[in-house]
Amino acid sequence: MSRVAEDARKRARDIRDEALAKHAERDRASLMAVHAELAELKAMVAGQQEQFVRLTGMIAELTAAFVPNDAQSRTIPSTPRPLSARKRVALERIRELREQDLSFSRICEIFQAEGLPTLSGEGQWSKGTLWNLWKNHAHQLDMPRP
Repeated sequence: MSRVAEDARKRARDIRDEALAKHAERDRASLMAVHAELAELKAMVAGQQEQFVRLTGMIAELTAAFVPNDAQSRTIPSTPRPLSARKRVALERIRELREQDLSFSRICEIFQAEGLPTLSGEGQWSKGTLWNLWKNHAHQLDMPRP
């Protein structure tokens, strides 16, 4: 092999080695940045875990303070609000008409024809309102009046 060819090969190897060294240095710098970022993330997660533990403890304390235990909840039964006069009148009339097997739609028409005022005193009766009123409060008709 000639001396010129050998020098050319050596220069090519040196150029290649220099390029590889630059790539390796860039890779090392990128790896160092990733390591630093990972350390920051680990510290942040540790802080969030501490906050989570504190918040969980606070929630447990608040729950214990505001939620009665089983013995207390059994001794204090809830009582529904008494029926207003308008609501009682409407419910008694609905009961009379339901005993005649009338639908809520038909009862609504009767209420409109009779001019029975709505609970608010404004607007018109709807079959949905009558149905909800009946489903949610019919049981209170049998309760004694306040």
